[in-house]
Amino acid sequence: MNIEDKAEYDAAAIRANAISDAPEGTPEARELARLVAAIRAWDEAHKGEQSHGPEPVSGLTRPDDLSVSGLPGNLGKLHLD
Repeated sequence: MNIEDKAEYDAAAIRANAISDAPEGTPEARELARLVAAIRAWDEAHKGEQSHGPEPVSGLTRPDDLSVSGLPGNLGKLHLD
């Protein structure tokens, strides 16, 4: 199985998620193994040019702020003691 474009990548990821708990030895487990291999191959082939990692953040909140403050809306509620 080869993934040709981003739409196929997204469909493969959704399907892999849907069958991720397939019991060993079932047709779904074999399909999951093929999907995971294809997804990994796509990621490796497109590393850097179209990586699927975190999106760049241009706002005031950064992902590392969330563990301290909870939801982004809570950032304004932080107070210095």
